Amino acid sequence: MSTTLALAHPRTLKVPDETFHRFSEATQREVAARVDQLVERFPDGRVDAIEVDLRSLPLLTAEVDAVRHVIDDTAHFLVFDRVSGVDTLRGQAVLAWLLGTALGRPMVQNTDGWRLIEVYDRGVRRTIEDGARYHQTKQGAYMHNDAVNDVDPIDYLLLSCGQSAHVGGESILVDAGPVHEVLVDHPDELALLTQDFWFEKRGMSLTREDGFFRSPIIRYTADGEPLVRYFRTYIEVAHEKVGEPLTDEQHAALDLFDAVLDQSSVQYRVRLERGQTLVSADDRFLHTRTAFCDRFPPREIDMTADRPEEVNRYMFRMWSTKA
Repeated sequence: MSTTLALAHPRTLKVPDETFHRFSEATQREVAARVDQLVERFPDGRVDAIEVDLRSLPLLTAEVDAVRHVIDDTAHFLVFDRVSGVDTLRGQAVLAWLLGTALGRPMVQNTDGWRLIEVYDRGVRRTIEDGARYHQTKQGAYMHNDAVNDVDPIDYLLLSCGQSAHVGGESILVDAGPVHEVLVDHPDELALLTQDFWFEKRGMSLTREDGFFRSPIIRYTADGEPLVRYFRTYIEVAHEKVGEPLTDEQHAALDLFDAVLDQSSVQYRVRLERGQTLVSADDRFLHTRTAFCDRFPPREIDMTADRPEEVNRYMFRMWSTKA
C-alpha cells in the first residue's frame, strides 16, 4: 500500500505533512467491509443512486470530521491514502461516494442529475474550446476550480484515483490566498477581477437562455478571505456567446492572473496513485493537471467489468457542500 504522495518538480512548494491522511486500520476495515456489501448489493447501475447511511460508518465519519479543518482552515487540501481491501474500479467508485457523502451533501454535476462523474479521456474529437467538458478530455494546463458552471459554489471537490496515468498526469494545486497576496501589488488588475464576468453553465443548463450567469473571479468572505471562481476558457466562450467580448483591460487582468498562477512559488504538485483521493476547498483552491500519456488508446471504461490494470487514467469526481 502506498503511504506517501508521489511528489514532483523540486521548484514547487513542499507539500505539508498535514495534507496527507492514512485512515486507521480499524477505519479501513470498516470502510472495506461496507464497500464490499454495497458492491455485492448493487453490482451495476449508478453508484450515486446508492443511499448511504453514515450511521453504519462511525469510524469513517469521525476521522473525516477530525481532519476536515485542514481543508477548511489551513492548507485547503488533503489527500486520503488508499483503503486496504478496496481493489476494484467499482469498489473505488463506491469508496469515493462514501467519502464524499461523509464530507457533506453530494451536489449535481450535470443536467442528467449525476453526482459522481467519471474523469477520463474518452477520445472525443471536441476540445474544451469547442464545448467539451474538461473531464471528458485529456487536455491539461487549464488552471481552474470546479463549480464554475454553477451559480451556487460548492465546499469540497473530491477526486479519487481508480488508475493513474502511465506517465504524467500530476495535479497542480494553487491556494487562492498566496495568489491574492501577489495581486494586491497590482490593484488595477485586482479591481477588475472583483467585477462581474460572464460564465457559461456548460453541462448544467438545458436552454441557451438560462445558460449563462455573472460572477466575479475574486470575491471575499465576511472576514476578508479571498474566494475564487475561474476557468478562463469558459469565461472567454461565455463572453463571446452573450455578445460581450472581453475588453483589452479584462484580457490584461486575466493574463496577469494566469501569470501569477503559473509561478512555481505558489504551486504544489502531487501525483495521485491508485486508491488515493484528493479533497480541496473548491472556492479557495485552483488546480489543473499536467500532460499525460496513457497505456492504451482511449475507449469507454466499464467500472463493473474492467480491472484497474486494463484501463487508462481514470478518476471519480464529486462535489459536496457542507450538510
